[in-house]
Amino acid sequence: MAVGGKPHGKRRAAHVSSPTMEIRLLGPFEVTDEHGAALALGGRKPRALLARLALEPNRTVSVERLVDDLWGDEVPESATKMIHIHVSALRKVLPPDTLQTRKPGYALAVDPDAIDLTRFERLRESGRFHEALKLWRGAALSEFPEPFAAPEAAHLEERHRVCLEQRIDADLAANRHSDLVGELEALSARHPLRERLRGQLMLALYRCGRQADALASYRAFRTALDEQLGLDPSPRIRELEARILRQDPALDGRPKAEARRGMEPIRYVDSVGGHSIAYQVIGDGPLDLVFVHGWVCTFQAAWEWPALASFYNRLAKLGRLILFDKRGTGLSDRVNGIASLEERIDDMSAVMNAVGSTKAALLGVSEGGPMSTLFAATHPERTQALITMGSYPRRNWAPDYPIGRRTEHDGWLRPSADQWGEYAARRFLTERAPSIADDEEAVRWYASYLVRGASPGAVAQITDMNEEIDVRHVLGTVRVPALVLYREDEYMREPSRYMGARLPRAKVVGLPGPDHLPWEGAQEDVLGEIERFLGELHTEPEPEVVLTTILEADPADARDEIARFRGVLLPSNSGRVRASFDGPARAIRCAAALGVRAGVHTGECELHDGVLSGPALDTAAAVARAAAPGEVLVTSTVHDLVAGAGIHFSERGIVTGPSREWRTYAATT
Repeated sequence: MAVGGKPHGKRRAAHVSSPTMEIRLLGPFEVTDEHGAALALGGRKPRALLARLALEPNRTVSVERLVDDLWGDEVPESATKMIHIHVSALRKVLPPDTLQTRKPGYALAVDPDAIDLTRFERLRESGRFHEALKLWRGAALSEFPEPFAAPEAAHLEERHRVCLEQRIDADLAANRHSDLVGELEALSARHPLRERLRGQLMLALYRCGRQADALASYRAFRTALDEQLGLDPSPRIRELEARILRQDPALDGRPKAEARRGMEPIRYVDSVGGHSIAYQVIGDGPLDLVFVHGWVCTFQAAWEWPALASFYNRLAKLGRLILFDKRGTGLSDRVNGIASLEERIDDMSAVMNAVGSTKAALLGVSEGGPMSTLFAATHPERTQALITMGSYPRRNWAPDYPIGRRTEHDGWLRPSADQWGEYAARRFLTERAPSIADDEEAVRWYASYLVRGASPGAVAQITDMNEEIDVRHVLGTVRVPALVLYREDEYMREPSRYMGARLPRAKVVGLPGPDHLPWEGAQEDVLGEIERFLGELHTEPEPEVVLTTILEADPADARDEIARFRGVLLPSNSGRVRASFDGPARAIRCAAALGVRAGVHTGECELHDGVLSGPALDTAAAVARAAAPGEVLVTSTVHDLVAGAGIHFSERGIVTGPSREWRTYAATT
């Protein structure tokens, strides 16, 4: 395997003479030459130094960090000198230019594939779990008492366990349950509180005809959780127990189960404001996919239409498909007025919590795209990837957004009672699925589908909210991988391209055809792109940059109000109150409740050890200083993100922040 790597910055990687050195972290630490012979690396400290650098190949690690990682709190006066000595000794053993000096420290310049850990991750991500697991030769880093070793070893062991569980999932999908029971019983005995292993054991036992044993295993798990941690099992494994109790045919693993999809139970979860949100979970697997429909589409009726049912079934093969109806549509509660993006994001979080999903890929269609984008920006820790299909950041035309839709084309989106049915369906299909617009069966079914999605009055209110949506300012803050799909002849192609060009990590794909609805027309093209994209996802550290809303206000007794609006009180050196919120509308309402001069801004903040920093805090402070007594002043970003929240604005003027000028508005609730 080639040694040599690409350093940070603009420097070129140095030439490396040995092409086959291998570094092994997944077991006893060793470095071998091109003949497989172990290199003599010296004593424990230089070995520990090299192992530490190998955990971050081709990245500069400062001398200060190396000292902390190798000695912790007991640092000898000669620590820095010893680092230099160890580096010098290692350079005599390693190929030339492998261990490079880069201010303020050192970097191990190697081909990443020279390290077994990198190969392990690549194999795991491509689904080659058996091959990945063969790279493990024992406990990683166990020979090192240095401070860095224990937490890194725990992290590596967790990755090993996840890969093992993924391999077991693959074996279960291949109906190898009989071969797995013994292994799973041993693993569950070693890791009695590991929920995923327990669920796999329950499923394997059930498929082997041992229903009583599967239920007994669940009871043992529940007892262990209660006695050792004082916790209840998650909704996900409780649901598995319920399905075993009722002998759900979908658990048997046979192909015929797919024909019964759509019959899985429809459940409800209480969301913010006491509204009940309907949801359904289809399929199983390590990946969670939250599907966010556009406009008034509803998931239950969709199972009746072959194209939509086929689309759902294919997605469910990739993992757990989580379907839900946005508040105001389908089976979810109706609302008075307009449901805001912020409230709908709360609904998505509530559904994910209900099904035990800590992190998911989001698939947003049309209007579901901006909602999913805002979720990904404000909740990156819960977002594995973002996929938008025929979507947009802003729907309507504006002077700085000439590609938006003109409102004169929206008459049918505010239908009268007699228009809401066949007339609306014909307009809907002509615009969004022209390939079937002349199919009378399609017209009849979509007429029924739309009517079940919302009432005429609700449609008009949803259209009003859509006209206010503008997440353009958010696009650049989305840090997760993104896939932007559109059809090259559909009516939302230009907004989709705009969106894709501004999402930092987006892959943009234009597919042939005129249909806006991804399940109509050549759905195979859409699904193929989604499968490839999700199959190429890489596991990365949690993002250290988050989008959040900052409130800065004059001194007040604010603790109770901040907690009431789900804010987090932040330290401040200015003498004013400072807090962060996961939604701008909540920040505005909190500021209004305080009744003092306040500034609100939504922007990126760096997150280090739970502490927020960055220019967004300074911008909120500048806006607060510009506000009149008792006034809540917000930036244009906040103004654009509270569509449907019932907040009124009056334009005020320009405020200069740390890096740019901001248009501001006075907000009233």
